[in-house]
Amino acid sequence: MVAKLTKKEITLFTISAILTIDGIAAAAAIGVQSLTWWILSFLCFAIPYCLVSADLGTKFPSKGGLIHWVDLAFGKKWTSRVGWLYWINVALWMPAAFIMLAGFAAELFWPTMPLSVQIAIALVATWISVYVCVVSPDTGRWIPMIGAWCKMIVVLLLGIGGAFMAYTHGIANPINFSTLTPSWGAGLQFFPVIIFSLMGFDLICCSGDQMENPKRDLSISLIIAGFVITVLYLFAVLGILIAIPVEDIGLVTGMMETFKRMLSPLPFGEYVIYLVGFMAIFSFIANLVTWGMGANRAASEAAHEGELPEVFSHDHPKYGTPIGASVLTGVVSTSAILVYGLMASNAESLYWSLFSFANLLFLMPYLALFPAYLTLNKTNNISGHKRFLLVVPPMLFITQAIAFFIYPPGGVDMDNLAVMIIGLTVVLGIGECIAQRNSPNKLTLKSA
Repeated sequence: MVAKLTKKEITLFTISAILTIDGIAAAAAIGVQSLTWWILSFLCFAIPYCLVSADLGTKFPSKGGLIHWVDLAFGKKWTSRVGWLYWINVALWMPAAFIMLAGFAAELFWPTMPLSVQIAIALVATWISVYVCVVSPDTGRWIPMIGAWCKMIVVLLLGIGGAFMAYTHGIANPINFSTLTPSWGAGLQFFPVIIFSLMGFDLICCSGDQMENPKRDLSISLIIAGFVITVLYLFAVLGILIAIPVEDIGLVTGMMETFKRMLSPLPFGEYVIYLVGFMAIFSFIANLVTWGMGANRAASEAAHEGELPEVFSHDHPKYGTPIGASVLTGVVSTSAILVYGLMASNAESLYWSLFSFANLLFLMPYLALFPAYLTLNKTNNISGHKRFLLVVPPMLFITQAIAFFIYPPGGVDMDNLAVMIIGLTVVLGIGECIAQRNSPNKLTLKSA
C-alpha cells in the first residue's frame, strides 16, 4: 500500500517543484530592480495563483490537476490543447536544466569542458530522471524531498555568501531607491524568469488522490511553501547582486562564481565548494523528477480519457507510473539537446535558447487556469472584487512574461525570433491536430 502524502510532504514537494536554481542567475541579471519585481510578482501573481490552485485542488482533486480543471470547465478540445502544452514544456525544459547541470559540473571539475561533453552529461541526466519517474512512487518520492532541502541550503548559502562578500569586499551593485525602481531596459528580457520561478502551486494537485486530507492540508501547505519560496528567492538574488556586478553575471556560471568568491578563502573552502556543487547538481535532477512526475501523470490521465494520443496512456503494470509519457519525455529532451547543440556556440547560448522556448510553452497553459477557476466557481457566491484580484493581476503578469519571451525589451535577435516563431507554430500545430481528434462535446460540470 502506497503511503499518503502528509502536510509536511506536500509543503516540501511544492518547494521542490517551485524553488529552482536554474533561473536565479538570470533573474539577478535584470539588475537591482529585480528585487522590486520579485516583491510585485509575489503580491500580484503568486498569492492569487496559490489561492486559486488550493481552491480548485480542494474542490476538484484529481491526478490530472490543471488538465482536469480545464476539462471540467471547457471540454475535451481545450483539455487536449492544454494537456499537450503542459507535457511538452517539461520535455523541452528538461534539456535546458540539464545543460546548466553540466555547466555546474564543468565549473567544479573541468572549466574548459567542451560543449560536446556537457551535452553528453545532459543526456545521461535526462534518462536518469526518466527512470526515476517510472519506478515505485514510494521509491521516487524521496528524491523531491531531499531535493527541496538541497535547494534551500544552496539558496541560503547564496544569500549568506553575498553578505560575506559585502562585509569583506563591499557591495558590487549599489542598492538604493533609484536602482530599485523598475525601468525599461535590456535586462527585462529576463523578467519572465521571475514568473517562471513562481510557477508550480498547481503541480501537487496532480497527486490529489495520494493526499491524506487535501481539504485540510492543501491550502495551508501551499501558503507556507509560497512564503518560504519567495523569501529564499529574494535572499539568493540579493546575494548574487551583492557579490557580482550585473554585467559579470553568467546565466550558467553565476551561482558557482558566487560560491567560489565566497568560500575559496575559508579553511577547507575547496571541499565545501564541491559539496555545494553536488547539492546543486542533485537539485536539478530532483526538480525535473518532481515536474516529470506531475506532468507525466497528468498526460497519462488525459490519454486514458482520450484527450492525448494512446501512446501516453501506457502505465507500469505494477506501480501504475506513466511509462509511456515518461519515455516520450526522454525522447523529446534528447532530440532537443542534440538539435540545439548543433546550433549553439557555447553552453550559455544553448541554455538560454532551450530555456526561453520551453518556458514560453510552459506559461501558455496557465492562460486557461484562471478562466477555468471563474467557470467552475460561477455558481458560488464570490464577490466581483475577489474575482478581479484572483484573476486579472496574474493573467496580466503571465501575458507580459509571454510577450517578453517572444519580443524581449532592449532589442530582438531576428534569427532567434524566427526560430522561436517556427518552433511555436510547430508545437501549437501538433496540439491543434490532437485537439481536432477529440469530440467537441463539452463535459458536464460535476462538483467534487
